[in-house]
Amino acid sequence: MSSLIDRVLDNLEERRKKILDGSINCIPAPFTRFKNSFPGIERDKYYLVTGAPKSSKTQVTNFLFVYTPILYAYEHREQMHIKIFYFPLEETPENITLRFMAYLLYTMSGHKIRISPRDLKSTQADKVLDKSVLDLLHSKEYRDILQFYEDNVLFMDNRNPTGIYKTMLKYAEDNGKIHKKTISITNKETGNVQEVEAFDWYEPNDPKEYVISIVDHVSLISTEKEKSLRESINMLSEYMIILRNRFHYIPVIVQQQSTETTSLDAYKSNKIRPTAAGLADSKYTAKDCSVMLGITNPFSFELPEYLGYDITKLKSSARFLEVVLDREGESNDIAPLYFDGAVNLFMELPVPKDINALSKVYMLVNNIKNPTVQKTFIIFTNKLRNYFVKWIK
Repeated sequence: MSSLIDRVLDNLEERRKKILDGSINCIPAPFTRFKNSFPGIERDKYYLVTGAPKSSKTQVTNFLFVYTPILYAYEHREQMHIKIFYFPLEETPENITLRFMAYLLYTMSGHKIRISPRDLKSTQADKVLDKSVLDLLHSKEYRDILQFYEDNVLFMDNRNPTGIYKTMLKYAEDNGKIHKKTISITNKETGNVQEVEAFDWYEPNDPKEYVISIVDHVSLISTEKEKSLRESINMLSEYMIILRNRFHYIPVIVQQQSTETTSLDAYKSNKIRPTAAGLADSKYTAKDCSVMLGITNPFSFELPEYLGYDITKLKSSARFLEVVLDREGESNDIAPLYFDGAVNLFMELPVPKDINALSKVYMLVNNIKNPTVQKTFIIFTNKLRNYFVKWIK
């Protein structure tokens, strides 16, 4: 039996033992009804997140691939460690961190402190940030999490595919061992056979570490010399495959849908969901990725109803997350989500037939600044919030 077969079988044994011992093989996703289609963030998976403009691609990427792993790793250090390399081509590290602070305040306060990044910055003269909020962020409970975030979310300034790949390759070389094998190469012109060393397998120093690289978004990358944007995106995608296949890293790219997907014709034909064919600037990435997630905002298309939900009441608080494709699992399953853009929160909506629960969500959206209504929603979301607390603890 070859060493390759041995490694595969050993890996299966190890993964089985992890679960039996109470450990994990993926960072659990925070959407319970969606877990059969999207169980969580797995090593050896290359993720692509796509959507139309104003669909909250960056927000859902941060929620799933930054907030989720950071908080889980913070509370489960015995199970896993985390390192996230973030290549923000559209936003600044400061803005991304402000959104994380807003999210923390809201979730850790039991949905009582709802302050947007704009208000955290005291943008308006009549909405100066209360000092008690700053004191809270400086408290040990918050500072410990924020320090963990700063230690493990590394914002990088590389913008071209080769620079991004070299950054990740250096980390792999510095934090593991690359095993090589000798192979024979025959020169087609001369017929001479040459023995050369080639990559065989990678052994990380820390087997518990999950390494995520996020590029947001790919249409803003700097092009490689003498290459078009499409060719440069394709090159980046090829590098992402190497990171996934050789080093078991978790590449994540954000890619916009083309204008054809968001056109009037698409609206008229009710084809507003993201597709592989609708990817802007390059379709190549859909062929390379392991999982493609699409996010849809029906309110931006002025739809009155979508998949059984009243969009005239949910307005811009409705999002629909879909597994557009999955090389190893089910595709086209859709998770209806409540989205609060002020605090970058996504939560599963009740099923359409649960009229009572949905009415509370509709009421919240209509009166989001009313503390009484927010309290009503806290009661409604208590079960989900308890799951969240259990999930991170």
